[in-house]
Amino acid sequence: MNSTASSVHGGDIMDIENNYPFTRSEECSWRSEEVAKKLSSLVSPDVSPPLNTSTPSRGIRRKKSGVCLLSRGWSSEQVGVVRTLFGANILSGGDKDEGAPNFLSRACSFSPCLYPVVMAFAEQLKEPLIIMLLGSAAISLCLGQTADAVSIGLALTIVSLVAAVQEYRSEKALEKLADLVPHTCAVLRDGRMRDGYPAKNIVVGDLVMLSTGDRVPADCRIIDGVELTLDESSLTGENAPVHKMSEGIIVPGSEAASPSSMSSVSPPLTTQSNIAFMGTLVTSGRGRALVVAVGDRTEFGKVAQDMREVEARKSPLQIKIDELGKTLAGVSSIVIAVIALLGWFLGRPFLETVTVAVSLAVAAIPEGLPICVTVTLALGVLRMAKMNAIVKKLPVVESLGCATVIASDKTGTLTQNEMTARSVYALAFPSLSFGLTGVGYNTSDGHLVRSTVDDKNISGQRKHQQVSQHTMEYGAISALFGVASVCNNASIVIPTSEDTAEGPLGTAISGQPTELALLVGAAKAGVPDPRPLYHRIQEIPFSSDRKRMEVRARPVGGAHSCAAFTLAARRQLTSPRKTSVAVVDGSLYFVKGMPETVIGECVTYTAADGSATNLTEKGRTRALSQSRRMAASGLRVLAMAYGPTLDDLTFAGLVGMEDPPREGVIEAVQQLRRGGVSVLMLTGDSKDTALAIARRCSIIGGNGESFDDSTIDISSDDFHPSSHNPMDDLEFGAGLALSGEQLDAIRPENLTDSIMGVRVFYRVAPRHKLALVRALQRHGDIVAMTGDGVNDATALKAADIGIAMGRGGTDVAKEAADVVLADDNFTTITKAVAEGKGIFFNIRNFLAFQLSTSFAALSIESVATLFGLPSPLNACRFF
Repeated sequence: MNSTASSVHGGDIMDIENNYPFTRSEECSWRSEEVAKKLSSLVSPDVSPPLNTSTPSRGIRRKKSGVCLLSRGWSSEQVGVVRTLFGANILSGGDKDEGAPNFLSRACSFSPCLYPVVMAFAEQLKEPLIIMLLGSAAISLCLGQTADAVSIGLALTIVSLVAAVQEYRSEKALEKLADLVPHTCAVLRDGRMRDGYPAKNIVVGDLVMLSTGDRVPADCRIIDGVELTLDESSLTGENAPVHKMSEGIIVPGSEAASPSSMSSVSPPLTTQSNIAFMGTLVTSGRGRALVVAVGDRTEFGKVAQDMREVEARKSPLQIKIDELGKTLAGVSSIVIAVIALLGWFLGRPFLETVTVAVSLAVAAIPEGLPICVTVTLALGVLRMAKMNAIVKKLPVVESLGCATVIASDKTGTLTQNEMTARSVYALAFPSLSFGLTGVGYNTSDGHLVRSTVDDKNISGQRKHQQVSQHTMEYGAISALFGVASVCNNASIVIPTSEDTAEGPLGTAISGQPTELALLVGAAKAGVPDPRPLYHRIQEIPFSSDRKRMEVRARPVGGAHSCAAFTLAARRQLTSPRKTSVAVVDGSLYFVKGMPETVIGECVTYTAADGSATNLTEKGRTRALSQSRRMAASGLRVLAMAYGPTLDDLTFAGLVGMEDPPREGVIEAVQQLRRGGVSVLMLTGDSKDTALAIARRCSIIGGNGESFDDSTIDISSDDFHPSSHNPMDDLEFGAGLALSGEQLDAIRPENLTDSIMGVRVFYRVAPRHKLALVRALQRHGDIVAMTGDGVNDATALKAADIGIAMGRGGTDVAKEAADVVLADDNFTTITKAVAEGKGIFFNIRNFLAFQLSTSFAALSIESVATLFGLPSPLNACRFF
């Protein structure tokens, strides 16, 4: 296996790319019954492994059917052929050490960390200032001035070694990326299903089984599935689970592409709804899939390749010091040569003239600058660590103070990456606005509050009152969150001690983010989880076609959890549509889903006392208008209903959820903008969600105000969201956003000018983030890139300052970044920028002092040489 795997890396990678005959657009367009037939055509069961790995696979004899591949999988012989042709499922590492001297590698083999430290130390010795001082030390040694040589060499060794050890970070990003690939999977081989099969051994065409909790072992084409959803947030940046289908899809624009260009066209990840990507997590359902890409050809592999191609940029401090060193080296060499020649013409001995030249070389160079810079930056690293900003490279400390643009990922960086129920609407109280405080999955941090349009204090701000079990609104609210809890498959457990906590803030959680948000919202509203009181009889899961989830459940003890449910069960006794089953067990249907789907099926709504009131057309329109208003503000809206039958549903209300901005983000963005630092948002989410969060975070606009129910009149029947007004679109920043598709349409040489003034980039892929970072750098900006996912790693490495989240960030992002925020707090960046500016001014002041002393030394030596006086200086006096 090892020999085979090694043979597919390096120079053979291009051959593997050429061997595989299908494009991703073609794979997506296949019907499910065509997938196995297409993949089985790659190899014939009686063919032997070819001697030449570059033989095109199109010449291999095709099978007539893919039935054998679905029923028996590849045979052992076929696996060897396919692996030789299309590679192993291994992410190849970097090749930065291939040209290293063998003797040095062998000498450092006893300590894995010694070799990179030695290489980093050697890199430090290439700096112009260091080279000049090393030359001075060598000349001093040749002249017998051992003390001078030892002093210079010791000082340089300490400075270079400190910087080398501090900057020693072997490129672990690719290793961490490989860790995301599952170690085992379930695969069909030789007619047998093999559980726990090593994922690194699977090949193109393998049939793998996916179930809840599995990580996808490679890029796979879905063959069939039952409510299969995947969490792709680490790859695409979207925190909502993605429903996967088996049907073929036509990627927009691919049908017009020519066959020759199809190989270079990769559809956006968010459009590949029938592809399961390597490393993503199956959150629910099950399915079968055929592997279509392994190793470096997967989307994870492409990220790895991009990271290997990215070259680290020097910090502004390093660039300025290099320029200073070259300038000083040129000027001082000329001055020293003139003084040395003058001394020789004046009749001074040759040895004394050389000694004076060495002293002048040391005097001309601000030899204290490397020591000062290293110590100052090291102290800055310690201070930033106390502010929860872990700096991995010393020069980055100063770079933060020079940053002009911060390009931030949305999910997990600007936002919490935890869905939170924020707004609640009950038709029984149309003049009241309900909201939930607190963010994230902490059930104890927040509660349900109410307010009215006219309920404001003297300053004009709305006053909020907490809703409890003793308020009149609790009956309708308990019915709303009762439905949200019963029609729910997530779970939240609050441990009795911190030692048993598994989730955030002492809460053990499992399930989809949307359902978790509903359970947390119910807990904040004071509605106990009613599921222990019910026995689930039937469940119809949510589907993309029906857009709702239905659960039929009966009370275990005969009593319902709230008065509204009890009245609904009793209503069946007098209903002309009554059935004997409902009379006997008192079961109810609980429904949640898209507002347009659920509200259209309701005939009544929950009144203040829990009874059912006839739902008129005006009330239906009001509820739909309210849902559109909530959606226009960036919330994901779900409607709740219940009833004895699906033909007799009662509308319970609406719940609006969002991935909220982190605490302090709004103030931090405003402070950065006041300091002249532009903040951009890069996300894989939709345009509406991106603009809503950008407004909330003050990235566009200037107020950063949160969503306020009183700002919109919902009483009008012909209500439309404000974003439908073109003038409002312009005002709220629709002209300040670009999509990934629009970025692809811009020529690379025009990208820098095209993105000027744009602050929001949505539906972007990792390649877009990298292109944006490079475009900003070409404009002359110092770019700080923040992110937490695998999709951010390439841009983090390419940016002048890569900033990753320490808690919620992936290991890939943290290893690729220069700075890791231990508290995941965006406001820490503001403190780090301020610290960086202070370090910059300290280094500048010290440099001015050093240059003044160097000028004084040159002046003294020039005067002494001109008047024939003994040299007052030697090299040791400068250390």
